[in-house]
Amino acid sequence: MGKLRSLPAETGVAFVFIFIVGFLSWRAPDFATWANIRLLTKQAAELMLVSLGMTFVIATGGIDLSVGSLLGLSGMVLGLVLLHGGTMITACLAALGVGLLVGALHGVLIGRARMPAILITLASYAAARAGATMIYNGGSISAIPLSMNELFDNTLFAGLPVLLWVSLIAIVFSWVLLRHTSFGRSLLALGGNRRATYLTGVPTARIELLVYMLSGLCVGLAAIIDVALKATATPDAGQYLELQAITAVVLGGTSITGGQATILGTALGVAVITVLLSGVRLMGMEDRVGWFFVGVALLLAVEAQRGWRKKGDISS
Repeated sequence: MGKLRSLPAETGVAFVFIFIVGFLSWRAPDFATWANIRLLTKQAAELMLVSLGMTFVIATGGIDLSVGSLLGLSGMVLGLVLLHGGTMITACLAALGVGLLVGALHGVLIGRARMPAILITLASYAAARAGATMIYNGGSISAIPLSMNELFDNTLFAGLPVLLWVSLIAIVFSWVLLRHTSFGRSLLALGGNRRATYLTGVPTARIELLVYMLSGLCVGLAAIIDVALKATATPDAGQYLELQAITAVVLGGTSITGGQATILGTALGVAVITVLLSGVRLMGMEDRVGWFFVGVALLLAVEAQRGWRKKGDISS
């Protein structure tokens, strides 16, 4: 048992990923094809960005239930700017601005006003989705430049899809930020013991503000990718994204109660969810079956964390 506990937090999800890939390669002939792998990298990029931002939030002991709705809102703002003659750069900056603004609002209310994260982000979940629907009277916006779609959908760099490079850069940046900066150490300390961290002089309110702004920025980037790939801004974009992101983070080994986080684990969690949902479709099953498995994975991951914590308490 001691040897099992000494294994990295990412080990379990890595084995799950290998098993699912092997099973799908056997049962679904179209799974292990270059065309499907390219499709998977596109599907994973959006979830990867949101999940990395969610990792920082959960590491502080917080939660963000608004990411899916905020992606829809940011995407619709992007489309609206383009519809009214704005440039692609201006539209992308607007989408990022929406994410940062909402993230900053979360940070102020949660970090400084000490309001519960689950209630604040749940309210944003509803408000952002309503705002996305109201922007164009519930309709979609298709005034997306072809060049924007080509950049994210068909561009290769060094023989690999550009969105794969986006994901890799985001993973490396997040890992460095979490493991090799005072900001990363402070947010982990905050999640481990909020009061003790505050008493040591760490500006906890500022840390939480920056964490939620970072999450909002990641959602804004994901919204740009979502709109570019679909060549359309839709008000219902990002549905179930919060479920996927939280599952990926917890499945990867980040503690749901904060204080412990792993970027590599989150990346593996995203990979598991992406191949699982793709495999369900390739095997001719409905998407709801995939969502069922994602929900079960989240419950099992949380229960596994509870079990490890109890064993750790007993052994100590």
